Amino acid sequence: MSENPLVSIVIPCYKHEKFIQRCLESVAAQTYENIEVVIVDDCSPDGSASEIQRLIESESWGSRFFHPAQFHGFTKNQGAHAAINYGITQTKGEIIALVNSDDAYHPERIKATVNAMQKGRHEFVFSRVQYIDEDDRVITNSHPVAKTYFKFQKNINLKQFPSVGFACLSANVSISTGNFVFTRALFNRVGEFNDYRYCHDWDFLLRSIVYAEPLFLEEDLYYYRFHGKNTFESLAAIGPQECASLLRNFFSKVQCHWSPNAIAPSPLNWPGFFELFIQWHGLERFM
Repeated sequence: MSENPLVSIVIPCYKHEKFIQRCLESVAAQTYENIEVVIVDDCSPDGSASEIQRLIESESWGSRFFHPAQFHGFTKNQGAHAAINYGITQTKGEIIALVNSDDAYHPERIKATVNAMQKGRHEFVFSRVQYIDEDDRVITNSHPVAKTYFKFQKNINLKQFPSVGFACLSANVSISTGNFVFTRALFNRVGEFNDYRYCHDWDFLLRSIVYAEPLFLEEDLYYYRFHGKNTFESLAAIGPQECASLLRNFFSKVQCHWSPNAIAPSPLNWPGFFELFIQWHGLERFM
């Protein structure tokens, strides 16, 4: 990895006119300077596209970034996975970071993740998450779903798993695609985000751990917003079917082939323990 790698931040947007300014302001506030931004609007029916155009054409935005921001708008709604994939094709960075258009970054997020990747030669990083409401108030300890998500990541802190990869297999401990930072080289090996409407994030995470052990950065660097119209709520009905599909795909891949990640969850890397883990977490029905 180069000394000062270009980081490409891809922002998929859909119906977030109310929140996109705060998202983009959090990107502009990054202390890491070598950044390019690519925004893809997935045919939002609200005023998201015009709001994005207004923000990136402002003088303050233009003076912040050496690389001009790119804005692309779909003429037909295709899903978050398609917006992310297209956005990545338009980038040049050695490192790719994502952020959902209703969420926000901590100002040190990119600097902290780049430093961690360089120091430990990591190819995939996600951080601890704080949860906010429509007015940016922290609701980590009060919102019932936020408390569940926070517990997922707390279990990693308590070292309840032999590797971060096993934690990722137990649940989507990364929480969201917006929490992903990965190298372009890893993306090229893993491939594009698959056409899952509900859990394209968990699918990409599991496919990634076959190739590279992720780093969990124990810092509150990502703000996930609950606002009553989150995608996970509107698509919850298809969640079980999609999760079953991606788990079957993961198990079929790791059962018969050695993985480039020598500690990836698999019966070849962890004989005996892997089978026990699958039973403990009730995953044997997907094998």
